[in-house]
Amino acid sequence: MLIRSLAGLVLVLLLAPLETQAAGSMRCGSRLVSEGMLAAEVIAACGEPDLRDVWSPPGTYSPGYLPPQEQWTYNFGSSKLLRLLRFSNGRLDRIDSEGYGFAKPGGSGSCAYSDIRPGMSKYRLLSRCGEPLTKSADTLWQPLSAHGAHHPDLRALHNSVVRVYREEWIFNFGASQLLRIVTLENGSVVDVQTGRRGFDP
Repeated sequence: MLIRSLAGLVLVLLLAPLETQAAGSMRCGSRLVSEGMLAAEVIAACGEPDLRDVWSPPGTYSPGYLPPQEQWTYNFGSSKLLRLLRFSNGRLDRIDSEGYGFAKPGGSGSCAYSDIRPGMSKYRLLSRCGEPLTKSADTLWQPLSAHGAHHPDLRALHNSVVRVYREEWIFNFGASQLLRIVTLENGSVVDVQTGRRGFDP
């Protein structure tokens, strides 16, 4: 019985590194893509992304300058996860997913208010609703705790800040509907409000 328990423990310890690696990696066909790879290596493995979203901070080069970050979206279809790849300084920094992918019909510009919801990615929003009437963007700093991060030192977490790329998109779907004011942070919808009545072109 003791031998069986020890064997089970050894198996768990051996599989743990594999699970950790899988969390920071994904497959493009037979090619494995993992965090730390160059952007060029990701393109070689997966091809061009369906959406390349560049988060450029305002200002010019200075001692406190922050290089732009990018988020790439890969939509491999309805049977696979929609993949969101975060790049910093030309290297893959993070791999996330947002539900399953979908067919690519293109934005129709006729989505309903209920179709725009917090948590949806910019790519899914564009595919559902098309391009907005206007866009504005800025880079700001927010407490790390506001983004649901887990940290063993709660005091360090409270005093830490994270860079956020915030955008405001306004959609006009015609005189029969109200304007939609959508706030995005780091490529995801965080808030949806209504404005005055829209207008016909």
